[in-house]
Amino acid sequence: MFGMAIDTALAPESQGPALRLDPEGGPFRSLAAVRIQVPAHGTVPAHAHGESELLLTGVTGVVEASCKCGTKVVEPGTFAMLPAGKEITLVNRGDEDATLLAVFSQSAFTERLPRGTARGCGCQGHHHDS
Repeated sequence: MFGMAIDTALAPESQGPALRLDPEGGPFRSLAAVRIQVPAHGTVPAHAHGESELLLTGVTGVVEASCKCGTKVVEPGTFAMLPAGKEITLVNRGDEDATLLAVFSQSAFTERLPRGTARGCGCQGHHHDS
């Protein structure tokens, strides 16, 4: 098991809204955990994630996640899924910053994301059978 605390502070502007949480050499072989922050009244313009599938979960605030298939409101306790190759737009219409936890399948897209420093249980770099 590898547990993490999600830092909900805004990422420096130079990093953009997404910060990869799983550490280099961590236990994930086919997943990437990413914190996405959308400031109050902010937008993450339409973009695709290459070959990555996406599970987006609300942590704080409210975000509208839109693709050609429609719009889903993502808030704490809800989630949205997006297949690989589809474009998504994130809009925060509220007065409060929003934080999302995104779980992606690994791809060239996820490898390019900046990584944060994760705190965990110490299993980093070790593969467990159970």
